[in-house]
Amino acid sequence: MTALAVAVAALAAALLQLGAVPSLFLDPAGAPLLPVALVAAWAAVRDPRETWPAPLVAAVILGAASEQRVGWYLLALLPAAAVGLLAPEAAARRLALAPLAAAAGAGAYFALLLLAAGQRSALALLPAAYAGALAWTALVALALAAALWPWRRGGGGLFA
Repeated sequence: MTALAVAVAALAAALLQLGAVPSLFLDPAGAPLLPVALVAAWAAVRDPRETWPAPLVAAVILGAASEQRVGWYLLALLPAAAVGLLAPEAAARRLALAPLAAAAGAGAYFALLLLAAGQRSALALLPAAYAGALAWTALVALALAAALWPWRRGGGGLFA
């Protein structure tokens, strides 16, 4: 049942990423990456093994709506899921790692997709051009992790 919950959340995040989120920012490149934030937050708060549907669902939605292949999106979303595997067991530390993992995941996301598009020269500008997106993604991940906190691993609830 948890897989269904994270899949639906990833579907909503990917659809919002395609439509509403970029329109809220003057520079769409500075918009937060909701699927990355969701994966990082879920992996930090819940069991990291529960995140497997999120990259799959988000990659299919994002890949179908763009010129990039679904596989590139899947690879770009995987680094954010690694936080749960690397996070210490202390709950407060896992919560603190969610925004860091989201920012690192967003950087990896941009770098991989730029490489896939053949824009290696844009990688040199990655930190400056996408700093807003990394910061917003980290902030959204922290908010999502805080919202998921009552259903943290070992905390019961949310189909535990």
